[in-house]
Amino acid sequence: MRSNITFRRAEYSDVKSIAQLMIGMGFSHSAEEISRRWGLVEDHEQDLAILAVDRGAPVGMVALHIAPLLFYPKPLARITTLVVDQLRRRQGIGRALVDEALLLAQESGCETIELTTGLERKEAHAFYRSVGFENSALRMSYKL
Repeated sequence: MRSNITFRRAEYSDVKSIAQLMIGMGFSHSAEEISRRWGLVEDHEQDLAILAVDRGAPVGMVALHIAPLLFYPKPLARITTLVVDQLRRRQGIGRALVDEALLLAQESGCETIELTTGLERKEAHAFYRSVGFENSALRMSYKL
């Protein structure tokens, strides 16, 4: 149940917990690597992370990037990471994290929020549809 869940902005001191959560997405980044990446973020108001916390322990995270874009009249919000601890899934935590991201995007003046997800992550696709996201574009990438 998510009744004990609270939300707060992630801080530098959370890098170890963030690294642990990322394992649930198939990543094995060390706390040192998360720390290095944290240091690359210049503006934690435009690139922010929100933790879902249960009794002091992080159980989920959503990372959000807010950006003005040349062809959008208002800033765009992009969910760059959404993860819930593997043992805490299907308890409403992911849905609540999306709600937090939507609220922050609105407060930041955004008109649209988007995300990308790997083609193989079928359960994630179903979840995103269940919380209101729609396929609206084809994302392509080029590895450098």
